[in-house]
Amino acid sequence: MQPTDTDTSAHGGIDGAVIWAAIEAFPYPIQIVDEAHRFIYANVATVQALGYSHDELLQMGPADIDKDILQDFWQYFHSATPGTVFGIDAHHVRKDGRQMPVRVSGAIIVVNGKRYGMAMAEDASDKISLRTQLELREIYQRTLLNNFPFVVWLKNRDSRLTAVNQQYAHFMGKTSTADFEGKTDFDFLPSDEAARYREEDLRVMQTGEHFYKEEHYVKDGKEVWMESWKAPIRFEDQVVGTLGYSHDVTERKEIENKLQKSLALLEGVINAFPDFLYEMDESGRFVNAWMHNAELLKQTREVVLGQSVGDIFSPENARTAMSAIEEAKLQGTSFGKVLRFDSSKGTRWFELSLARLPLREGAQHYIAVSRNVTQHMHMQATLERQEHEFRTLVENSPDSVARFDAALCCRYANPSLLRTIGASETILRGLSVRQLFRGEAGALMEQQLQQAVGQGQPMEFELTSVGPQQETRVALISLTPEFDASGQVVSVLMVGRDISELRAYQDKIHQMAFYDALTGQPNRVLFNDRLQQMLVDSAYHGQSAGVMMVDLDRFKHVNDTMGHAAGDALLAQVAQRLNQCVRSYDTVARMGGDEFGILLPRIRTGEHLARVASKVLASFAQPFWLVGKEFFATGSVGIAVYPQDSGTPEELVRFADSAMYHAKRAGRNGFSFYSKDMTDSAQQRLSLELDLRRALERKELSLHYQPKVELSSGRVVGCEALLRWKHPVRGMVSPLEFIPVAEDAGLINDIGMWVLREACKTASLWNAGQECPRQMAVNLSARQLQQPNWLEQVVQILQETHCRPEWLECEITESLLLDEDSRNIHILQSLRAMGISIAIDDFGTGYSALGYLSRFPIDTLKIDRSFIQSVTTDRYRAELVRSILSIARCLQQEVVAEGVETAEQANYLLAQGCQLVQGYLFSKPLPAADLLALPLRLQPL
Repeated sequence: MQPTDTDTSAHGGIDGAVIWAAIEAFPYPIQIVDEAHRFIYANVATVQALGYSHDELLQMGPADIDKDILQDFWQYFHSATPGTVFGIDAHHVRKDGRQMPVRVSGAIIVVNGKRYGMAMAEDASDKISLRTQLELREIYQRTLLNNFPFVVWLKNRDSRLTAVNQQYAHFMGKTSTADFEGKTDFDFLPSDEAARYREEDLRVMQTGEHFYKEEHYVKDGKEVWMESWKAPIRFEDQVVGTLGYSHDVTERKEIENKLQKSLALLEGVINAFPDFLYEMDESGRFVNAWMHNAELLKQTREVVLGQSVGDIFSPENARTAMSAIEEAKLQGTSFGKVLRFDSSKGTRWFELSLARLPLREGAQHYIAVSRNVTQHMHMQATLERQEHEFRTLVENSPDSVARFDAALCCRYANPSLLRTIGASETILRGLSVRQLFRGEAGALMEQQLQQAVGQGQPMEFELTSVGPQQETRVALISLTPEFDASGQVVSVLMVGRDISELRAYQDKIHQMAFYDALTGQPNRVLFNDRLQQMLVDSAYHGQSAGVMMVDLDRFKHVNDTMGHAAGDALLAQVAQRLNQCVRSYDTVARMGGDEFGILLPRIRTGEHLARVASKVLASFAQPFWLVGKEFFATGSVGIAVYPQDSGTPEELVRFADSAMYHAKRAGRNGFSFYSKDMTDSAQQRLSLELDLRRALERKELSLHYQPKVELSSGRVVGCEALLRWKHPVRGMVSPLEFIPVAEDAGLINDIGMWVLREACKTASLWNAGQECPRQMAVNLSARQLQQPNWLEQVVQILQETHCRPEWLECEITESLLLDEDSRNIHILQSLRAMGISIAIDDFGTGYSALGYLSRFPIDTLKIDRSFIQSVTTDRYRAELVRSILSIARCLQQEVVAEGVETAEQANYLLAQGCQLVQGYLFSKPLPAADLLALPLRLQPL
């Protein structure tokens, strides 16, 4: 059946009828649809397939046989380009109602401006059945893959994954297998790892052989072991890919590792046996052996196996080994039997230990260990020897040794203890502590032993007892508890050493350390200790306390004139008298030299201290007997009070010292309480001393020179060098203030040498070219003369400065002459012999005596300014000056009047025959430059 409006003319050289005949005869249904969506043609195959007649079909359209056709298809039908082909799956409904799955394919054509759709329907029933089977097979395969208990994958020849199971995805950290299919290892693994897997795939495909390996991973912080296989996939005898599967064998590996460790441990245990481990049967034949010391049997393992103990051991050792087997056969084990082997290196001992093994194939075997106990045997022998030596030592020790049981009964006593208490060992054993040590010694020993047993701690103490000769003995006792296996004290070892002689030495040392050897009184150390304790007690009880410092006046004069033996006797007598002045609990200590310290606790008022000080001074009123002669001495007392003056021991001692020196300055033979003014004065004195030590190096010291004038002519005959100190802060400091400080601090020699050197330099310049030389007077301190080599230093200075001795005059004080020290006399005589003049400065203010004026080499007397200032107003002073001038004339000594300030004073002195004067009437002290420029004669100002 042809369409009614279709051109059936020839086309392309082929008759149209032929084409339609071919379409009509085509075995697949073919239809043509017009723009109205109606069939305008259907071939015979369509009629047969659908069951409709041609006429019925030409009244129908595609929607009549397929109600599910989409509206989108019709939009496509009207809009598609002519010649466009299409293909859709559909279900055609036959006339009898059955559905037929078809594959519809066709094209859009336009003829004479009209649009047609030509379609061919192919029955798809067989294809669907085949597809279903394929899908089912794929499901079966996928189910099989996913239910494998290990990881499975398939790859093609390019190592691209074609299938993986769910375990593979899970192992790789994914949930879907689709994430891997079609990909290679390079898509999700490190490149080096992926390359290694690719090489493995190629090896399997090229060789056609299976591949196996084990791999180790660290996954989620845990170690994982995987066992993998790879095999080639063949199709029609060609390798088309690879099949691989991998299995987690971590648990198996752990078991293997544990097994290996157990085997290694067992092997280590065996190897750790130091000498010989072996297995024997009940006949003593060696079944197995593990030897580490070939010296033991002098045989190798191979030689030993199969032999018996009788073949290898000596007869004695063989009997010992067989007896151990018999014992283990009965009891299961045998311990403690010792084998002895003699070798070139000496004798060796081995302790044999056997254990019966479970029956194996009806045979009884034993495992044996030979432990080298050579060192133990040597130690045991040494211990026995040492025990013998120890017992010998204890038996012959001078120390007392005893052992007491827990009930404090004696179980052993060495001969030394027996001799000490005068008993025999048979009588002593079993006696109690009180029976051994009587009286207080027994009570103390019992108490200490009970404590040692109860506490289980060693202890040490001193025990004083009375010996057989009623002598007092002191022993140092050491108690050492001894314990049983459960830790209970079962006995106590006592060792006692006689320290009676040592204690006597210690008492003597204590006496030497804390007491003065001369007076027997506490020394400074014990004084300070008791002072500290006194302050603690006074603070606790809220009481006052006193500290006294007592110093003898002019004690040096006693040593110098009567000798040191007399000085020691005086100190001993003073100590006795001081003890009589205080209470029994007060302390009298010798602090050193002629200084004593007294501690007075529990005082109520200062009057109490004043009374004690008065008693101390009164005790000096009675004469002392020294070398068979009466001697009178005085002392000075300083007092500090706690807590009024201070709360520290150091300050109290210092304050008492200050008060004592204040008493000396006040005239001696008195006492003085400490005050704040005294402290301030002491601090100022200390500060002055520190500054004075640096004055020389800072060039703060200088010399001024006051001319000495001949009164009758005004001629300048000399000068006196006067030391000046210009302090950078204090300004000019008076010599009366700093010279005593320099003497007390030991600085006077350095300063005196500097003064002498500067004065000699000035004297050399001043006398250069002069016809009548002029003298330079320099003051000397008594302490300077006590310095070693002082005279040699004077000679050296004269040489260095080119100063002639006759240009120099040394001024000394009367106190230096009073000591009558032979060294001082020698020095003065040596100066006089050199040509240096000697002058007495401040004459008349001290203990002036005519005796020393005649005995000492004195050239000049200098009358103190205190006499000159009142010579015209005080008749008494005027008579004294006249007397001094008269004495000097008789002794042929010059006289210099100091401090002449008025013409009246000068006229009086001239009238009385005084030729030389110093004072402001003629000139004040001048710097060196002004002195050198001074005229030869001076007129009164």
